[in-house]
Amino acid sequence: MAEHKSSLFAYNFGNSFLHRCPAWVKLIFIPVINIALLFIPEFYFVIVPFFIVVLFCIELSAKIKLNEQLIDIKPILYYAILLFLFDLLTVNYFELENIKSELLKTFSWENQKETVFFLLKLIAIMQTSSLFFRTSTSLEIRNAISKIETKLRRNDKKNSFTQIIFLFLNFIPMVSKTFNQLKLSWKARSGKPGIKMYVTLLPVLFSVSIKKAWNMSRALSIRN
Repeated sequence: MAEHKSSLFAYNFGNSFLHRCPAWVKLIFIPVINIALLFIPEFYFVIVPFFIVVLFCIELSAKIKLNEQLIDIKPILYYAILLFLFDLLTVNYFELENIKSELLKTFSWENQKETVFFLLKLIAIMQTSSLFFRTSTSLEIRNAISKIETKLRRNDKKNSFTQIIFLFLNFIPMVSKTFNQLKLSWKARSGKPGIKMYVTLLPVLFSVSIKKAWNMSRALSIRN
């Protein structure tokens, strides 16, 4: 159970309001909220940090622990590091006497505020996604997508689109859980974290994930 919860967007058992809320309601409103977040102008900068704090409190009320919240927003940290490295590459290192001023200019608030604002938006989006996946089971997600598609297609029972979206939504949690299992196996064999671990495990992760996705797709086809 501990390993499962340490996976990205893993489901958390609970009886909170969000757990009881129909998955189709969350599936409709969360994308709307996320799109609205992306369109918030820079002038209203303070809204996003405030919304992040509100989401943090909502997640705690849904029994989503702090370490689980951090796991779900960790990809944004990696993205921020990549942006930081990219900005470092734009600095002119040939003029040694101006390196300090160049660095201060590159990483000044004036130059970075737009990036920081965008990263905060991504954090909020990851939090809303976390709320959806950690309070909705795979079955609830599939039934929600099927219900929405059936209504849009005027009660047509052939919900082929449901399978595609369901597999897409469940692929990230599945890959994260699989990678955690592979890392545990690596450590159990006295393997150490590092580049060698990723070089060894990533091909295995790709192969296992494709097989699991195929098995899931076949299972859905049989049930239909």
